[in-house]
Amino acid sequence: MSLEGRREIRHPLRRGRRPVPIWLATVLLAGLSLQFFGASAKAQSARQYFRIGTGGQSGTYFPVGRLIAEIISDVAQGRDCVQVRCGVPGLIAVAQTSNGSVANVAALQSGEIEAALVQADVAQWAFEGKELYAGKPRLDRLRFLAHLYSEAMHVVVRKEAGIHTVGDLRRRTAAFDEPGSGTLVHVRNLLRAYHLTDGDLHAEYIKPDLALPRMMQGKLDAFFIVAGWPAKAVVDALGSGHAGLLSIGPEQARAVIAANPFLTYGEIPANAYAGIPAIRTLMVGAQLIVRADIPADRIANILDALWSKRGETILKKGHPRGSEIQISSALAGRGIPMHPGAERFYRQRGLLPG
Repeated sequence: MSLEGRREIRHPLRRGRRPVPIWLATVLLAGLSLQFFGASAKAQSARQYFRIGTGGQSGTYFPVGRLIAEIISDVAQGRDCVQVRCGVPGLIAVAQTSNGSVANVAALQSGEIEAALVQADVAQWAFEGKELYAGKPRLDRLRFLAHLYSEAMHVVVRKEAGIHTVGDLRRRTAAFDEPGSGTLVHVRNLLRAYHLTDGDLHAEYIKPDLALPRMMQGKLDAFFIVAGWPAKAVVDALGSGHAGLLSIGPEQARAVIAANPFLTYGEIPANAYAGIPAIRTLMVGAQLIVRADIPADRIANILDALWSKRGETILKKGHPRGSEIQISSALAGRGIPMHPGAERFYRQRGLLPG
């Protein structure tokens, strides 16, 4: 068919002008579409996805990780972002649930995530190839970003079971958390101080949120969780009226700390859980660490957003432990190399010698 014989598109408001042939209109529309999708693809490629490994939803890592993701993500509006953009330009941060510290350092090393919340001792063991990483390849891509807050060992027991000390758990059924969790590492170290092993108990390797309903059914006598207080699983257990918290004895605590300098003996303060007195227990630092290959500029921008006034406000309002997350203690307890972007940031802030 000739070009003259093809259908034409006529605009009703433009009489007297030559009509646009449909083949030309199609070409023009195609060109516009290519421009649109090209611009869209360019915008998509400009985005920088930043995955943060956390823990189970019953602990503290996940809610705190979500707050960090909110703080550092690029937003045009939102909390305290009415007239200016907040966060890191182009960055989209997402908090991902995981099995915890051990799983997180493995995911960082393999490149599955960009950052993670990790226990301070697990981070150093993984980087140096010690303790549970002895004889295994070092996880040498781990880099320090910030100390966040202190975590506590919670030993939650069913009241009807008549358990008064950790030593009473012999031949009892207890949940140790899942393989890949930092909690499991510390549970085994704690049991050794009481001359117990996994085999002396009926051990179940499940998360606290799965352990709780089993405890309420009388099928489980105890569960452990290393987390910042108040941990959701512990709040729910104590709130049921059927559970209590055990303190760890000073002699056993000293034995565990002697083998792990990252641990301290402290207490969960009174009424951190409604109606519960102060609980003496083991503490360990929770850190934010990243992969070594993340660009230094991006890391510096992330820290600038995290330690901003807006970041401080979101953390304080978003979680009870948020007020403990402060730049003044950001460099506490580090046992792995600092990321160059973090080193530059803290030096500019006067927290590292020039």
